[in-house]
Amino acid sequence: MKTLRLAMAALAFVALDTQAEEITVFAAGASKVAIESIAPAFTELTGDRLIVTSDTVGALRDRISRGEHPDLTVLSQVAMQSLVIQGHVLVTQTQPVGVVRAGLAVKRGAPVPNISTVEDLKQTLQQAKSVAHADGTRGATSGAHFAKLIDQLGLRESLQPKLTVLPFGVEVIEAVAAGQYELGASQSSEIVPHASVTYVGDLPAPFALRTPYTAGVVHNSVNGLRLLNFLSTANGLEAFKTSGFDQ
Repeated sequence: MKTLRLAMAALAFVALDTQAEEITVFAAGASKVAIESIAPAFTELTGDRLIVTSDTVGALRDRISRGEHPDLTVLSQVAMQSLVIQGHVLVTQTQPVGVVRAGLAVKRGAPVPNISTVEDLKQTLQQAKSVAHADGTRGATSGAHFAKLIDQLGLRESLQPKLTVLPFGVEVIEAVAAGQYELGASQSSEIVPHASVTYVGDLPAPFALRTPYTAGVVHNSVNGLRLLNFLSTANGLEAFKTSGFDQ
């Protein structure tokens, strides 16, 4: 039975012709690891190669809105809905892939602070020697949220001398892994898969942030639809779960 299912899956995904295709994917930073981990299996099954462009949710959404045509994109649900409204994506050609959580990271092996309550979080941020987050003005979801959190906690003035804003959440986590910053704020899917950092935990209520993500075919692309079908399988969704998404 397992062999039959695999054969049926292969028939469903293999291209109608034997010509290998390059399938372009706009993957928001939170989904980059999942898409790149899926790529080899998809290529082995279909012969097609994924060309992945990663940026913030806002930047990729805007590029599609302005007329760029990737075959498929993975964005926050809110951003995807805007593309549906604009007519770039059909709602029938979308697939939820999971939910990411905003949290903090420290370098692997460093003490893991307590951020289970707002007071614990506030104390952790005040005691940290350096803190980094992504640039919310470029469309980074976690970066915009964390910047707002700092203001709402009344910590902007005290944190400013030791606060660094980087373009992307991935860069934040890489810098924490390299020991450049003590704390990094980003999405769970950018922290959990990284072997050189530890996920401290989710931001506590009322500052917890859970962001649903969705994959969508852009402008009815046949190649994009083939990839979407692959992502919709149990193996495809498992790749997102492994990279820090909640299902």
